[in-house]
Formats: sequence, structure tokens, C-alpha cells
Amino acid sequence: MNPFIRLAAPALVLSIPMAAHAAPEFYGRVNVSLDHLSDYPDSSLSGSLNDLDANESPLARGWFLESNSSRLGVRGREPLDVADLSVIYQLEVGYDVDGDGDTFSTRNSFVGLGTRFGDVFAGRYDSPVKVAEGDVDQFNNTAADIGAYFFGQRRNSNTVNWKSPRWGDVIVRAQIAPGEDDQVGDEEKDGLADTYGLSATWDGDAVFAAVAYQRSYLEVDSPVPPPVTVAADLDLLRGTLGVALGELELGAMVEQVRIDPDVSGSDRADGTSYMVSAGWQLLPRVKLKAQAGRFDSSDLDYESDILAAGADYKLGKQTTLYGLVSGSDVDYTYANGSGDDDSGSLFSVGMQHKF
Repeated sequence: MNPFIRLAAPALVLSIPMAAHAAPEFYGRVNVSLDHLSDYPDSSLSGSLNDLDANESPLARGWFLESNSSRLGVRGREPLDVADLSVIYQLEVGYDVDGDGDTFSTRNSFVGLGTRFGDVFAGRYDSPVKVAEGDVDQFNNTAADIGAYFFGQRRNSNTVNWKSPRWGDVIVRAQIAPGEDDQVGDEEKDGLADTYGLSATWDGDAVFAAVAYQRSYLEVDSPVPPPVTVAADLDLLRGTLGVALGELELGAMVEQVRIDPDVSGSDRADGTSYMVSAGWQLLPRVKLKAQAGRFDSSDLDYESDILAAGADYKLGKQTTLYGLVSGSDVDYTYANGSGDDDSGSLFSVGMQHKF
């Protein structure tokens, strides 16, 4: 045998199995902004309501350097030897670039199987309501993100998920999550599907439409003496529509939230979120954006109106500079009965790089 062939044969044999497997994809995003807030909401809607329950202001002022959903991840899909199955996996962590919080946090992470009937996977994953957002939030992952006035921006833990095959332009998702013996007020959540959700989306070339529902739970303060925390059902219903007309993008979303305490004498609380958005690709490197959002709940004694306008400038295929200004008007009441009506503002400049 030729000496070269004798030496090369083992390497060729070892390389054959490796070629048969798809390489995992390593990816990430670094998004950092410098923000100036003046009496502007600085947390999620649920975080603002929690602040009010603690008699703390939901508004902030000052200069902040923020890491906006920066992340690192690895994902893949590899064929298996049995019945047209594939293994699917993803490990994604948030990375706190500015260094003033936890360095790492768990984002969408799961393992599962891809089949002819769809993907089944388990781990931590966005709720079907959150996924139904699509791309209509023009200020996603910035200080003017819709999380300030939409309750349903939730990523659920301990989930089992099903994502249908693509039926034309339609995709259906379902999710359940056990409570894992979670103590909520005086209740133990120990069922298989203490949280569950379902969504259907139409994702075409020019139109995105979605409807989604989730039933979950949370802990609230009971107004009925003696003052205790009790379990409450949390219902979320969301509808989304996005349209692309050449260089123009238009979007709208509405969400209904209902919080229903599991105790006699406590009233349920309803709230509604609205949003309309527009984006215009003015030049190959320049995109102009505008958005208006509102949350309204007399039951929760909290109302907010937020307007935002901004622009993106692409430095390269993966790198974007952005700037935005936003104004807010928030009417709220603390748990102790006092309240306020504040107008605020936000100015933000940032940079995002994907890899």
C-alpha cells in the first residue's frame, strides 16, 4: 500500500462521522446604550406594578448605561438514526455587558426532537403570547421596548413546547409548564399544566398576523383583611398585525390582561394594552421609526401613554447605531392610596452588533 494512503486512511475514516453531523451554530448579540431618563418608566409593566405595591415610584431619572438583552448562544438541529427524527437544542444566556447586574441569566434554552408532526422540546422558552409579538415592536431591546406597557412579555421556565410544521404560512404553538410545587399564597401549584398557552400565526411575505392566549398565575396582595398574599389567575389574550408595503412597515397590537385573585371578596382586575408602529427604510443604511403605546387599567389604578421616535444607521450587515427620543405620561396610585400623574422623557443612543 502507498505509504501516504496508509497514513491518511485513519484520518479519512474519522472524518466521515463528523461530516454526517451538522455543526452547532454559535451566535450572539451585544447591545449597549447610553440613556437619559426623566420621570420615565424604567422597568417592565409588571415591575412597575410591583413598585407601586411596595409604595415605590415606577419612574426613574438620571443617566444610565444599559445592556439591552445582550446574549450568547449555541443551537443546532442534527438528524438521528430513527424514523426521520432530529435532535434540536439551544443554550442561550443573557450577558450583562455593563456589569451592574448578574453576569449571566438563562434565556431560551431547551432540548427536544424534530418530527414530521412538528418540534417537541422542553426547557425555558418564550410564552406563545410573547412569540405572537412578531417584529412589530420597532424599539425592541431598547429603553422604549413595549415591555413597559405590555404584560405578556414573559419567558416561562419548566416548559414543554410543541411547534407545528409550517402549513403554508401558518404556524401553531402550544406550551405547558408544571408549577413544581410552587407555594403561591396558601396554594400549592403542583399540576402538570399550571401554566399553559396557545398561539396561531400567519407569517407571509407581506403580512404577519397572530392571536395568542396564556393562563398562568401570580401572587398578589389581598385587600380583604387580614392583609395576606394570595394566588391569582393570570389570563393574557393578544392579537397582532404587521404589514410590509415596500419600504414601509406598519404594525399594531392589542392585549387584554385579567388578574383574578382566588379569594372571596377580592375583585378581579382588568387592563388593556395598545400599540401602533411604523418603520420606513429611507435609505439603504437609514431606517426611521415611530411608535405609540398605551396601558389602561382603572382596576389597577395605573395608566401610561408612551410615544417614541428614532432612527437606525447600519454600519455593516451585522452592526447598527441607533438613537431615539420618547415621551411618557403615567397616572398611578400607590398601595397606600396616594398617587401622582407624571410626564417624562427618554433620550437614548446605542450600538448593536450581531454575530
